Amino acid sequence: MSENSPFIGAVNVTSPEVKCPGCGASSGLKFDPVSATMTCPFCGLSSRLPQPGTVQAVQELDFNSAQQRANVNWGRAKKLIICTNCGGETIYDAEQLTGACPFCGSTSVTPAAELPQIMAPNGVIPFAFDKEQTQQCFINYLKRRRGLVKKVFNCHLENVVGIYLPFWTFDAYTISSFSAQYSSYSRDTSSRFIGVWNQSFDDLVTYASNKITHPFISKVQDFDFTKVVPYSPEYLAGFPAERYTIGLDEGWERTKMKIRKTLDYDIWKKNRGKFYYNRLMATNYYNVKFRCLLAPMYLATYKYGRRTFQVAINGQTGEAFCPAPTKVGRLKPLFIILGILIVILTFALVIFVAANAS
Repeated sequence: MSENSPFIGAVNVTSPEVKCPGCGASSGLKFDPVSATMTCPFCGLSSRLPQPGTVQAVQELDFNSAQQRANVNWGRAKKLIICTNCGGETIYDAEQLTGACPFCGSTSVTPAAELPQIMAPNGVIPFAFDKEQTQQCFINYLKRRRGLVKKVFNCHLENVVGIYLPFWTFDAYTISSFSAQYSSYSRDTSSRFIGVWNQSFDDLVTYASNKITHPFISKVQDFDFTKVVPYSPEYLAGFPAERYTIGLDEGWERTKMKIRKTLDYDIWKKNRGKFYYNRLMATNYYNVKFRCLLAPMYLATYKYGRRTFQVAINGQTGEAFCPAPTKVGRLKPLFIILGILIVILTFALVIFVAANAS
């Protein structure tokens, strides 16, 4: 991390505790996505926070020296809450009340015995809108769907929770040596093909959790990571953050799998006229950089009839995803009955034809 501590107004964001620059209060501070301000509930002072595109780019850290440079200071006291139902691990402000898991809604949550040394993020994508605006995101998504039951547009989101999700991003420069046998038509006559391939990779994104149980978060994870701002605890005021359960080393290994797939495709795609087999490739990685980032997500539910549906909404773009009842779905029982009748009639017709033939 940079040795120079960034300041927002009169608030040193690397201090152990964030305080209101007006009255000095340290609890109840909340980030408002609409106005991009941190507001004090006691004196009413609002401090505007930097927005994407208006601040210096988030520093990328050297992977090899990560152990020496890892920052575990989140800027204010935190507590780790573990859901005994789904296993989700969420980080909250120490004074924030926690009644339910943001992922599965279970109230079976317990605080961890102690907060482990979790690497603090060095960048964050702030929420771009508040909870009240999630209803319009939900309706906009339904309008793009076809064949929905009209009454579903009267449904309202419930249990809306805003949460920050953890991601790793990696940069790397690669040099790969490769070889293969090739033939234009068959394997009867072949030659050996060898070469060297250089390729750079920038901002490869890996989701840093393997305990998530919500089925639709992956559908709306298309964040614009170019709009990351340097981490400040004010952005998390009033919002929990999911703890990363895929560490830096594992995140890098998963990213290398993506790199190898890309290299394998790029190296061989330009020579499709030849038939390659016995392909071999070895890759060295140089100048690996990483960032630990948080990105915003809203989770919610809605009810239609006796059923409850889960909803995920990207807190940056407003993109939403959820299942919804369709007109075809209402006719499904009728289709099942008709299908059964057709099978019975077909079976009876076969028996009738067989009896007459004999």
